[in-house]
Amino acid sequence: MARPRTPLSSYGTIHAVEVEPGKWRARARYRFESGRLRQVERFAPSRAKAEAALRKALTEIQESTAVEVKRETRVRDLGERFLREKAGRAPRTVETYERSVRKVIVPRIGDLAVSEATPERLQRFLDVVATENGPGEAKKARAVLSGMMGLAARSDAIRANPVRELAPIEGGGDGAIPIPLAELPQLLESVRDDERLQQLDMVDLVEFIAGTGARISEAIGLDWADVDQECRVVTIRKSKTTAGERRIVVPAAVSASLARRERRDGPVFPTPFLKRRDRRNTSNDWQAGRERLGLPAYTFHSFRKTVATALDQAGLSPRDVAEYLGHADPSLTMSVYMSKTVGGRRAADALDSMMHVRPD
Repeated sequence: MARPRTPLSSYGTIHAVEVEPGKWRARARYRFESGRLRQVERFAPSRAKAEAALRKALTEIQESTAVEVKRETRVRDLGERFLREKAGRAPRTVETYERSVRKVIVPRIGDLAVSEATPERLQRFLDVVATENGPGEAKKARAVLSGMMGLAARSDAIRANPVRELAPIEGGGDGAIPIPLAELPQLLESVRDDERLQQLDMVDLVEFIAGTGARISEAIGLDWADVDQECRVVTIRKSKTTAGERRIVVPAAVSASLARRERRDGPVFPTPFLKRRDRRNTSNDWQAGRERLGLPAYTFHSFRKTVATALDQAGLSPRDVAEYLGHADPSLTMSVYMSKTVGGRRAADALDSMMHVRPD
């Protein structure tokens, strides 16, 4: 018999576990008005304190979702509601959101009504932020603004998210933003729960990139003929470099997600119409999903940097990491990515522990 669904604006059973001596984690799954389930967790020195902290966070989420967003709602109030809704994210992510809302967005445009936050005004705002605080800060503010205005759009306070009309933020020179290792498991949980990414059949693709560090062009170019399920080995052929052509052992979690896919011919990650994916369109779909989930400006390449960091912290040598990622020069891996043999099973095992995949 199927388990009954969690009612909207409510949460399921609270589970508490001692993750290390003197550190307890309490977590529960909250179902938002959109129908999406998201894991919320809190840490404390004891079971009772962790559960109490979690119940407080869940109550705050319930209160925030009960407040209606209207056309006349101020951007500062919308920002606070956005922060309450994101309270269940990793502490570092929450800190990033809070800084962007309270130190960057609210001081400049906090008194605007939601209906007054037009693309023209928001573009001027981000141009000022880029000039005064740098392109990196502007990109963070844009990502948070997109989440805020997406919340307003879902509440029917505005017709569409105006941030999607803004011009790209140029400069920065820092490349993709790496995803902190502590945040990756919850990010993947959000991806799995997102109905639109499920419809686009992109969940397995994101998990593959997150678990292997493959380039997006390599992932969408992968064919079933390149997959040895029995040995958990994938052959990367369609790479932009000769060094990029390699055979790697994939994490058990990635292998399991591949095993669940129905087709066994043609592209491994086709479009819903079973055609090979276009790189640009797929990146655009991920950007829309990322903004919908209120995530920072993480690109597919962000996962690649995170994988490099995970392998480095697991004790693999620069040469081992370079071979797994398909770099000819280990110094490139060390200087840029760390914050044609089979890439080792040790690497795959290290990535498995990083992903913390939810059991079926």
